[in-house]
Amino acid sequence: MRKIISIFLILSLLVAFCSCGDNKNGDETTTGESYVLPTPVIASNISLPYTSAADFNPYKTKSSLNRDLLPIMYESLYIATDNGKGEPQLASNGEIDGKTVTVKILQGLKFSDGGEFISSHVKYSYEKAKSSSYYKAQLSNISSITLIDNYTIKFTLRNADPMALNALDFPITKGGDGEYVGTGKYTLGKSGDMVYFQVNKNHRDYNNSWNEQIALYDMAGVSSPIYPFKANKISIYRNDLNSSEYINLSSKTVSVGLDNLVYVGVNSQWAGTVTSIDWVRQAVNIGIDRNIIASSSYLGQGTATVTPFKKGYYELEKMELIGESGNLEKAINILERHGYDKFNGDKVRTNGSASLRVDILVCTENPYKLTVAENFKAQLEKLGFGVKIRKYEKSEDYILALEEGHYSFYIGEARLTNNCDLSEFFSTDGKLNYGINEEIFEIYSMLRSGESSTKVFVENFSANVPFLPLFYRKAVVSVNPNITGVGEGNSLYSSVSDWKMPKEQ
Repeated sequence: MRKIISIFLILSLLVAFCSCGDNKNGDETTTGESYVLPTPVIASNISLPYTSAADFNPYKTKSSLNRDLLPIMYESLYIATDNGKGEPQLASNGEIDGKTVTVKILQGLKFSDGGEFISSHVKYSYEKAKSSSYYKAQLSNISSITLIDNYTIKFTLRNADPMALNALDFPITKGGDGEYVGTGKYTLGKSGDMVYFQVNKNHRDYNNSWNEQIALYDMAGVSSPIYPFKANKISIYRNDLNSSEYINLSSKTVSVGLDNLVYVGVNSQWAGTVTSIDWVRQAVNIGIDRNIIASSSYLGQGTATVTPFKKGYYELEKMELIGESGNLEKAINILERHGYDKFNGDKVRTNGSASLRVDILVCTENPYKLTVAENFKAQLEKLGFGVKIRKYEKSEDYILALEEGHYSFYIGEARLTNNCDLSEFFSTDGKLNYGINEEIFEIYSMLRSGESSTKVFVENFSANVPFLPLFYRKAVVSVNPNITGVGEGNSLYSSVSDWKMPKEQ
């Protein structure tokens, strides 16, 4: 039976106060004020953060808070998955044939206003999404869209892409004056100054929705989530760990995957240095323990990977890859086989005339990157390298150092598209091609054109080691400990219709 929520009752109950905000270690802060975390008294007390400083236009909103909420209102043809195949949402099935992707959509679906969902809405939404800054790169490989009939769409690609369905996760809207009309489980409602989500009675799963209404709390002008969360004005808060301001708000947290690849850039272009030698790069790639680096960096919010792709990518399943924990013995054997079997007075490997000394560039604007550098340094020292970390407080100084090219390694992070487009690394005008030999550009180009396979690319990647993939990182989500069901699904709010609080005592 569906649980009906009274939005007015929710808001009237959000006046309770709670305990002091926690700092990074969970210690009490000194604010001079005392708060007591309230015990929720109704089963429906769920409120999500948004900002009135931005709108809910799925193609234009600048707010990460509002963007997180979009899947509640809008659905897409596919939901991106770690295996790269995509999970159909509004699609019934999709087929990739070279540079052609044919998608059939589910029939009989309706928008929240009752209008029928047909293929022309996909075309309208695609054109809007492709012109937006957020989806532009992700959809850049699609050259055209053709409507076969009301329920069939053909996408023509510029380059073959085995993960093309993963890229079709742009939000579908009705178009015209109904720009905010979607097929999602909820629609935006307003009553005076109150903004909330109202269940979409035209949704195919309407009868299974536990929550009829969900409150929204305006975070515009709020400098910190501490008090809104502790006062139960918001039931959840997501921190992407983009800065040092992580605050432990709850005894209950969940992790949400991101498309952010944390990697170590390798300078193979600086002639005469150790990183310009392919077997040195190979030894490092084989020898480092990515699981340790991932678990010790970004508060442990990372999933280790030995390729640029996510660990679950289906085309990696039958490949022989190095383990995420590395092989220290094998890496040392490579170094010793090439003459680096001695140590100097500083305990650095040497061949008698040259030693394995390197440096690591890192920008400390995000201090979590410094922990990555320190953990990578520790792994290099196990191999016998002498390592110096060069810190830059400002990103412009860090970029300048990269452009000068006098470094061994650097700590990098890339937000990749859902179909894992690596063009920024492997093209002459790519913004992340620092230190990479152009030999591998052609290998990647052949992969993109369909002339080569993922297996061939990965083999060449492992031999060349243009950079060292470390892990895909995650966001930390603080959750009211009384709520159940959070984190069950593909995205943060994918299961929000089923979130539950204890029944009123």
